[in-house]
Amino acid sequence: SFAPNPGPGEAFKCYSCDRPTPIHLCKNITFCKLEDTACKTTLEKVESEYPFNQIPMVTRSCSSSCLATDPDSIGTAHPVFCCFRDLCNTGEPLGF
Repeated sequence: SFAPNPGPGEAFKCYSCDRPTPIHLCKNITFCKLEDTACKTTLEKVESEYPFNQIPMVTRSCSSSCLATDPDSIGTAHPVFCCFRDLCNTGEPLGF
């Protein structure tokens, strides 16, 4: 059961990690500022010596001006994903 979105003036929460972190380990919960409107995930491409060992690395944060990467711009170095409710930047269901 999902809690309803907080009303104006109430902080919401996002997962956050300041440095590139394996996607399944980026689970710190941050209370966002009042001006924040989104949870942001940036996919940090990782060059690995072992191609089969490509664990996606991400940074995550609250954001007051999250601009998602255009899905048509394939090959973007650090695609950005935005979502707009409590703790929505878990990686589900799109893999981020």
